[in-house]
Amino acid sequence: MTTLTTSTTRRVLFLALLIGAFSSFAAPSPASAQTATPSSEQQLVERFAPIFMLKTQDGACDPDGEPYAPMSVDVVLDNREVLLRQLGENNPVVQVGPGAGDLYGLNEGFFLDFPGSALQPGCLYERDFDKYTGTTTGDRRPTVYARIATQADEPGKLVVQYWFYWYYNDWNNKHESDWEGIQVLFDVGTVDEALSAEPVGVGYAQHEGGERADWGSSKLERDGDHPVVYSSAGSHASYFSSAVYIGRSASSGFGCDTTGGPSDRAESDVVLLPANVTGPDDPFAWITFNGRWGERQAGSFNAPTGPRDKPRWTDPIDWQNDLRSKSVVVPTGDGRGAAIVNTFCAIVEKGSGALITLQTSPLRLAVAAVLTLLAIRFLIKRTSWAHVAELPLVARRRSGQIIRSALGSYRHRALPMITIGLLYAPIALALSSLATVMRSFPLVGPVSILIGGFVNFFAYVVVNATVASYYDQLSVHRADGAAVTPLDAMRETRRHAGRLAIAFAISVAIVTVLFLSVIGIPFGLWFLVRFQLMPQAIVIEDLDARAGLRRSAQLVTGRWWNTAILIACFYLLIAVARLGVSLALLVGVPSLPWWVFSAVVMLVYVLVAPVAATGQALLYGDTVASERDRTETPELVDA
Repeated sequence: MTTLTTSTTRRVLFLALLIGAFSSFAAPSPASAQTATPSSEQQLVERFAPIFMLKTQDGACDPDGEPYAPMSVDVVLDNREVLLRQLGENNPVVQVGPGAGDLYGLNEGFFLDFPGSALQPGCLYERDFDKYTGTTTGDRRPTVYARIATQADEPGKLVVQYWFYWYYNDWNNKHESDWEGIQVLFDVGTVDEALSAEPVGVGYAQHEGGERADWGSSKLERDGDHPVVYSSAGSHASYFSSAVYIGRSASSGFGCDTTGGPSDRAESDVVLLPANVTGPDDPFAWITFNGRWGERQAGSFNAPTGPRDKPRWTDPIDWQNDLRSKSVVVPTGDGRGAAIVNTFCAIVEKGSGALITLQTSPLRLAVAAVLTLLAIRFLIKRTSWAHVAELPLVARRRSGQIIRSALGSYRHRALPMITIGLLYAPIALALSSLATVMRSFPLVGPVSILIGGFVNFFAYVVVNATVASYYDQLSVHRADGAAVTPLDAMRETRRHAGRLAIAFAISVAIVTVLFLSVIGIPFGLWFLVRFQLMPQAIVIEDLDARAGLRRSAQLVTGRWWNTAILIACFYLLIAVARLGVSLALLVGVPSLPWWVFSAVVMLVYVLVAPVAATGQALLYGDTVASERDRTETPELVDA
C-alpha cells in the first residue's frame, strides 16, 4: 500500500475540490432545470400573443404612418431625461430618472414628464422613441405585458389580458404615453384547463370602450392562435381589420381612426406580469403607480393612468360583456358617405387643433378668430356681387328671380318634385351594390369611389332632365287643362336616356382631361359651365348628345358668369343641406347605424335636388327667352 505524503494529499484534495466546483457549474441542479422550463402561465400567454399590423411609415416624421410600437416601460424608467413631478405650484420635480421602485404606490398627485411638449410634439417624441428603443423606421418589434385575470363573481371564466404601452398618442387628444390592449376570454377556470381549451371570444380596447368578437368569428383575423391586431395610426385603438372607422362618443372615440394599409406585420415579445407586487423592490413595482404616465394637461389631453386604474383590470368579464359587437366602418366606394365622413374627420381634427391653440396660445387663437371674421365680412361686403356687377342689370334681376321662383315653384309642387327626386334612390342602391362587389377585390377602393362620384353626377343629370321635361309638358298642356304627372316626365327622360348618357360621358371626358393636365384647369371650368344646360336642351329640344352639348354652349355664350354663379348656388344648396343634416346626425345620434345614416343622406338628396333642378330649368328658359329677345329686337328696330 502506497503511503501519501502530506503535500501529495493536499494536491489530491485540491484537485477533487476543483473538479467538484466545475461540476456544480457545468451540470444544472434539479431546481435550475425546473426554472428553465416555462411555467403554465408563460406557455398560455405566449400561445395567444397578438400580432400587430402597424401602418407603414415611408420615412422619418411621415405623418401618414405609425412611427411607434408597443414598448417596454423600462425605456422610460431610470431614464435621466424623464422627470417625476408632483402636482403643486410649478409642479416641482420630485426625482430625475425615477425607477420602478420610486413609483411604488404613488397616487394621482404625481406624474411623469417626458422631454418635449405633448400639445406641440413636432418630431421630438418620434426621435426619442427611436433613440430610447434603438429602432429605426420599419424595424419595430412590440413588447406587450400579459396578465391572467379572473373575476370573483364570474367563477369558471378566465381571461388572458395583453397590455400595450405606447410612448406617445398622436391623435385628436394628443398626450404622452398611451395604454391600450386586448384580452382573450376562456370558459374555464384554471390555466391548465385553458391550455387544453379553445378561447370563446376576444375583446379589443378602443379609446374608452372597445369591440368584441367570438373566437370563431369571420371578422377575427388569426395567425394560428395569435389574434391579429390592426392598430389605428396615432390613436393606437385596436381593430379587427384594415378600414376607416368613425367614432362619435367617448366610448368609440370622437373622430376617425384609420388602420388602412400598407402595414408592417410585427410579432410581439411577451412579458408576464406577476399576480401580486411584493413591494418597491419588485421589478414590477410600477404597476402600483396610480399617477399619470406623462405630462399633465387639461381635459382629454391629460396623460393616462396605468393599467390597474382601468375597469378591465378588476372586472375583465364585465368589461368584455359591455363591449360593442361592431364598429362603424366607412364603406369603400360610398362616395356620398366618404365625402361627408372626411369632412367630419377634418372638422374634428381642426377643432382639436383649435383647443390645443387655446391652451398653448389663447391670444393667437383670439387674433386668428378676429381676423377671420373681418375677412368674411370684407368678402361679403365687397365681393359678393363682384362678378354679377359686370352683368347687365336685367341679368342681375333675373338671377334673383330665378332663385326665388325655383323655391316658390318647389313649394307649390312639392309632391311631383319629390316623386322625381326619388329617381335617385334606385341609382344610389345600384351604386351601393356596385361598391359592395368592388370591395371584394383588392386595390379597387379609389376606383369605386371615383365611379361613385360619376354615378352621383349622372343621377343629378337624370333628375335635371326629368324636372325640365315636367315643366315643359306643364307649359304645353296648361292651355287645354290636361293633367301632367311625374310619370309622363320620367317616360320622356327614359326615351332620351341614351343621349343623356353619351353627352354626360363626353362632357366628363373633356373636363377630366383638362383638369388632369393642371394647366388646363381654367379651360375645364369654362367647359364645365358651358355644358350645364345639356340635360334641358336634349329633352326639351329633342337633340342628340353632341347637338345637346353644342346647344348648351350656345345658350351660355355671353352669360357665362351669370350661369356659373347660379349653378354654384344650386350645387351649394345641395351640399349644405346634405352636409348639415349629416353632421347633425353624426354628432347628435352616435348610435345611428350606418345604413340608416346613408338612407337619410339619400333622402336629403331626394328632397333638395329637385329644387336645384327647378332652378336650372328656369335658367334654361331664361336663356332661351333672352336669345329670342336678341334675335327679335333687330327686326323690331327695322320695322
